Amino acid sequence: MTLVRLMPRTGLESLSRDPFFRGLFDALDNATEAAEPRAWYPPMDFVDDDDKLVVSVEVPGLEPKDVHVTLQDDVLTVSGERKFEAPVKGKVLKREQMYGNFTRTIELPYRVQADKVKAQYKNGVMTIALPKAEEHIGRSIPVEIEN
Repeated sequence: MTLVRLMPRTGLESLSRDPFFRGLFDALDNATEAAEPRAWYPPMDFVDDDDKLVVSVEVPGLEPKDVHVTLQDDVLTVSGERKFEAPVKGKVLKREQMYGNFTRTIELPYRVQADKVKAQYKNGVMTIALPKAEEHIGRSIPVEIEN
């Protein structure tokens, strides 16, 4: 069982991604029309795929060089920044895109082979393959049947 400490600010940010509450947060954001960077967290999928762990992070609009992946101990961190680009001219009527720094951190359930980790970027999705350490890969043991 994992205990999660309540963090009111983080809780509000997660609510802002919920479609039910999105309209409220959009109304508040549009009322200020501020072009300040807002905290954002790209969606992440985490899959246990037999001999490896696979993490996919949606980071559209970012160049691969602007996304940083680090692995320390059994913790994977993906971070980066989406810079705000002001419109050339005209008045902003609605702003839904998120800008600013982001950091996603996930504690891995297994040890991995750090020297064999690979990251690929395609169509705005960073996919990170983390091969499991040998002790976490299941093995088939042949059973001989005697008659």
